[in-house]
Amino acid sequence: MANQFLNAQEYANVMLLLLKNQLVFGRLVDGQFKNEVSDENGLTVSVKRPPRFIDKKDGTANLAAQDVVTGSSPVAVDQYSKVHISIGDIEYVTSFNALMQNATMKSAASTLAHSIDGFIAGQTKRFHSWVAGGNVSVNAVIAGNATDPTQLIKSPQQAMGAHTRLMAQGVPNSDLSGVVTFTDGQGIRGSLLSDFTPDMNADALQRVRIPIISEVDWYASQQLPILTGGTRPQGDGSSTGGQVNGANQNVNYADVKGVAGSTSYMQQTLAVDGLGAGVTIKQGEVFTIAGVYAWDWRAQQATEFLQQYTVLADATADGTGAIAALSISPAIIVPQTGGTQAIKDTNSAFGTVDSIPADNAYIQFAGAASAKMTIKPVFHKRAISLVSTRLHTPFTGVASFAVDPDTGIAVRYWRGSDISTGAHIHRWDCMYGAAVLDPFLGTRIAGKVAD
Repeated sequence: MANQFLNAQEYANVMLLLLKNQLVFGRLVDGQFKNEVSDENGLTVSVKRPPRFIDKKDGTANLAAQDVVTGSSPVAVDQYSKVHISIGDIEYVTSFNALMQNATMKSAASTLAHSIDGFIAGQTKRFHSWVAGGNVSVNAVIAGNATDPTQLIKSPQQAMGAHTRLMAQGVPNSDLSGVVTFTDGQGIRGSLLSDFTPDMNADALQRVRIPIISEVDWYASQQLPILTGGTRPQGDGSSTGGQVNGANQNVNYADVKGVAGSTSYMQQTLAVDGLGAGVTIKQGEVFTIAGVYAWDWRAQQATEFLQQYTVLADATADGTGAIAALSISPAIIVPQTGGTQAIKDTNSAFGTVDSIPADNAYIQFAGAASAKMTIKPVFHKRAISLVSTRLHTPFTGVASFAVDPDTGIAVRYWRGSDISTGAHIHRWDCMYGAAVLDPFLGTRIAGKVAD
């Protein structure tokens, strides 16, 4: 059988198509190709975010100006995924025909796709809000205040709470996607079986698609991150558990808006105590603070649920049960605070809570100590930015490149031969990075780890 791939460019093009066909997360986020990424800028690019404004109703016809304060999120393009195959002279002649070559490339593309999807999925642990799945009340699902977030999604209704939460966070009601486990997908599809007709000829993204629920396009994936909670006490939010250690731990938006080269967007440190000596808190865990409600920046009023915070880095309490600097997101920004009127207005536009946490206010974590759960994200396309760049042209061998205009992913194909062994080596490489552009554009359904 004749070789169906004729040159290096075809090898690059075909691999890119096969790779794209296997992606889930990579096709649901905002993908960009940046050719200017280099070691000179630390392999980092900066992605700008738009400003926000409030309607300043002062009862007069006077123009009330508000300062334009913009921020940016850095995306480190430092992930390197590659696959390669080595074929000897005799194997090339006797068995490596076009059919085998096609199967090999499909397997290689699947490996690359899983690597990219897994990295993007891991970024969703930075979403600071969560809703509960499983057999809990509808109100608890939406508010995210169920005490046990480690259940499977058993019906479409339990998945709809994520959409309600996104709307409460001011997320546009378009370009919304959710990714759950195949076990969850089975339960959802089962309840909608009469409306679901599989298409065996569809591409991979369509084959893992679940019927639309509440304006969200749903998909299933095996690349979802698993979070195991720390040994910290869960707390009841009113009389037991950890506490805020010190008053006035709020910040101004201008100080956490992010600048090029930093990772400070909407995050701060919070001093806590009362946890117990040497207990741990894990990156990705979520908690609330008693009496501190989420802020609706559009209506300029408090919501009916407590603001949720995600922990951005592992932490361990000292011998007294205190953590002096727990890294959290979002930052605690209170409307109409901060000194000058310009700062107050900006803090109102980007406000996250209705009030400053009180000293000794109790905190409550989602899930019991050491609880294990799967993170099932629901997000707007702009919540995560995926950036890919072109690798250098090799000095030896034959190489070519292909860039996907939709995802921004770039693939380099490179082949050469080893004179000492007679092996003919084909390899495909990708260099990329991903980061949460705005954590308010996503939420998580915390659920049971499938058996």
